[in-house]
Amino acid sequence: MATYDRLQRMALVLKPTDEEPLGAYYAYEFPQIWARELHKRVFQRARQSDDDEEWHGLPLWAVTSGITALLPHVLVGNSSGRQGKVWLAWNHQDGSPTPDGELIVELVRSGLVVAAMSKNEKARLRGRPEPIDVTELVSVMENFKGSDLRGGLRRLRIEKDRILRDAEYKVLPNLLAARLVSEDWQVDHTGWEWDEAGTPTRLKKYGTSRWHRVAADEGAELISWPPYVYESKNETPYPWSYTLRLTAQNYALDPSSECLIHARVGIRRWARGNVWDGKRAITSYLFTPSPWANATSPFGKTRMRWQPGPKGKKEGKMVWDDVLAETLARYTSHHYLPSPSELAADPYAFFKPADGASPLAGVVFRDGLGQYAKHSVGKGVSARDRWQIFHQLAAALSAVTKPETPLQRIPVPVRPRPSADQLLSIDQPSLTRAIPQGIAIDVLWNTTTMRDEALATLNTAFGQPVPQVRQDQAGPSRHEYVLETDGISVVVTTQPVGEIAGALQVDSTIKNRKDRIRQATTPRRATTVERLRPACPSSHQRFALIEMPDADAYNTAEHDPKQAVKAAAASIGVLAQNITPPKPTGTLPGQETVGTRRQRVAKSVMDLLVRQTGLLTHPSAPGTANSPLVDVTTVGFWVVRRNKESRALLPLAVSHAPDEPFARIRLPHNDAWMPIHQGLLTLADFDIERRLAHERIQEFFQEVTEEVCDGSDIALLTLAQNLRSSCPGLTNGNLTSDGLAFNAEAPIPADRRKGLRHIRLRTNVRDETSQHYSFTESGEEGDVGVGSALWADPHRPRHFFSTAKKPATAGNGSPKGSRLEAHWGCTGKDENKDRIYGMKHDTLQDVWNPALLEILVACHGPDDDPAPWAALVHQQRYEASHFSDPLALPAVLHLAHKVSEHILPHYLVEPITEYDG
Repeated sequence: MATYDRLQRMALVLKPTDEEPLGAYYAYEFPQIWARELHKRVFQRARQSDDDEEWHGLPLWAVTSGITALLPHVLVGNSSGRQGKVWLAWNHQDGSPTPDGELIVELVRSGLVVAAMSKNEKARLRGRPEPIDVTELVSVMENFKGSDLRGGLRRLRIEKDRILRDAEYKVLPNLLAARLVSEDWQVDHTGWEWDEAGTPTRLKKYGTSRWHRVAADEGAELISWPPYVYESKNETPYPWSYTLRLTAQNYALDPSSECLIHARVGIRRWARGNVWDGKRAITSYLFTPSPWANATSPFGKTRMRWQPGPKGKKEGKMVWDDVLAETLARYTSHHYLPSPSELAADPYAFFKPADGASPLAGVVFRDGLGQYAKHSVGKGVSARDRWQIFHQLAAALSAVTKPETPLQRIPVPVRPRPSADQLLSIDQPSLTRAIPQGIAIDVLWNTTTMRDEALATLNTAFGQPVPQVRQDQAGPSRHEYVLETDGISVVVTTQPVGEIAGALQVDSTIKNRKDRIRQATTPRRATTVERLRPACPSSHQRFALIEMPDADAYNTAEHDPKQAVKAAAASIGVLAQNITPPKPTGTLPGQETVGTRRQRVAKSVMDLLVRQTGLLTHPSAPGTANSPLVDVTTVGFWVVRRNKESRALLPLAVSHAPDEPFARIRLPHNDAWMPIHQGLLTLADFDIERRLAHERIQEFFQEVTEEVCDGSDIALLTLAQNLRSSCPGLTNGNLTSDGLAFNAEAPIPADRRKGLRHIRLRTNVRDETSQHYSFTESGEEGDVGVGSALWADPHRPRHFFSTAKKPATAGNGSPKGSRLEAHWGCTGKDENKDRIYGMKHDTLQDVWNPALLEILVACHGPDDDPAPWAALVHQQRYEASHFSDPLALPAVLHLAHKVSEHILPHYLVEPITEYDG
């Protein structure tokens, strides 16, 4: 296996365009004369409670998205309707038409009516009064005139030492995408053919990708069109396309030096059979024809969902989940669009009409769309396909961009992947130091299979023989036994889970969501407390392993009792972990093998006793060989936030000292650094304030910074995407070399942060780190793969990047393979079990690629080499002793992120990475 010494980020640096602008566009603000009247007379409803809907702006999403999807010259839109924001950016090139003001007025009127009717319909379904007076809305819109639209011509130039303005970050990638499509840019998928001896003989073209724009909320999106089709052995067609997303980015510390375009290549598999999902929305593309369409017209993207019928009846229908489809239909004609029910029933009929007409719509395939929805083409895009598309993209844009300089590997030792036995062995001396008083574990079971697996796993984890459950212990009574360990007292109790795992009884007549949830959870919390309260008082730290179905077993998230049970357990000092019931034994979808079942039980047990107690290892040789680090305390700052909202809930800090085998946590409500398990129990107190203002969050982080800076070596880790909304001092534009400020206007003096090194991280969320592929410096062009290492930027001495080792559960697709091209590889084994080599396609294989973690050593000492501090972050991705694979973040930030699950339901926890395929 090749050891790659170079990593190519799929990032293009824009060249200065001082003489000739990159493009020009008309920038239109949503007319404020319209906005004022709409706010004053129509959209003036105030928020009545914390759970009530709040109008943050005008409902312009469907209006703007519809206009973008129908008018090819509209590059991008901002749906806020706020003053000073570019509402519509109209591409202006030689010979292109100027905007038709009256047409845009009619589109705005139609879109607002659809949005208003949709809001009213949702309110009626919830038993609430209609929030919008449609008659008044129509009256207001009668005064809209095309002359109200005022736009100025802007020329987009890339200049050195100039930062892009807000709208330009969205306009720039769309300008480039429109240019590519208008010039009919194509990607040739060409690869070598090999002879029987494994020698490349000649180049062969396997396919050509042409591209179509897609109206996207983030950046610019292109999709290969027409799609490719894989035919199975029984001649079943499975359509799919490549996707390419472009986003504008910049660097920290010197954001004005260079502007970047990050390219993200993915795969879009199209559904061909009946699709259904009772809980999650289903994404669809609308290939809507219009009188204004041309070669650069984008596809629209919308969603549909299942709307249940009357309670107690097995009825329902598919409906649009947003108002884009209805808006497009009103803009053009209902004749052009299928109903969501028809589209879900037979997606392929609209994707590939039998009469040979143009496709009308396509449903995006994903797992979980019902028993009739299957796809043979694998997930993800290989390094070879990434290289193929990116290097031809770079050539097409070579007049205005150049590829970013490749990164260089830095050798850094990390923990080897532990064996299965090591993963299932608790470090008892470390656990004793974290919890010296001993532990008590309640196993609440619903099936004897999971009870026996849990007991066997617990005994194995503590180095004890697997217990034999006697017949008298299999009944509904409570049973207890003691594990005879050398270092720590362990008491195990078993009892049936009973009604604790049943669905909550939700009173749908209660309209206020908070009141409805309180009514449903109060009895369950009381039952949980009664069942888990110990018969005799004990000083042992208590844990509970509870068998409960996963979320799909309950009608809605409100019926799922897990959060209520976990909170009730914590209120009496019990940390809980769920395990799901056994699946049927087998290898088919919906089944599991005995080995797989044991692995997931082991994962739950170790998550309970290792992760929730904060047990961590230390790197064997922290730093680099040339610059080792000694006695460094790592501290991570985190803000627990609601998903998709910038409003912060709770700041916290997690630390790992060099002389302790476990992490500690610091909360705003307590001056002490507590072991992780105590902090999690503290957070169960509902009287604790969990929604702090940004100013208080900044004050807390500054207080903790000054508290830990006692002159010893401190590595402070932050994640940009998590903290920037609460701490603007950490944004690219405000971050300074060797300074630290959470409030940009109040930097922390150097004498109050002695010994501190601040290392700011970024993940691939919102494409802030790019995709990539690896190669050897002496290798052939196109001979690429993926590499696991720490990487240095040769032009920016503070910037480093980390890629992780391939996880054991990753797909078996080769990074050298391709969805289209054949490559030389192992095709099977002969009768002697020796490998056979030949040409093969990886169309059906799932492909894994490591996400790129950016490590910026923003603040260090005057004599420091930043490389060992970056190496420490890379090594700490391997510190979780209960996890075989590297973490997405270093251990202290991983633990901090996991705290979110003790405060919020899992579906509200903010993601830290995005799917990379």
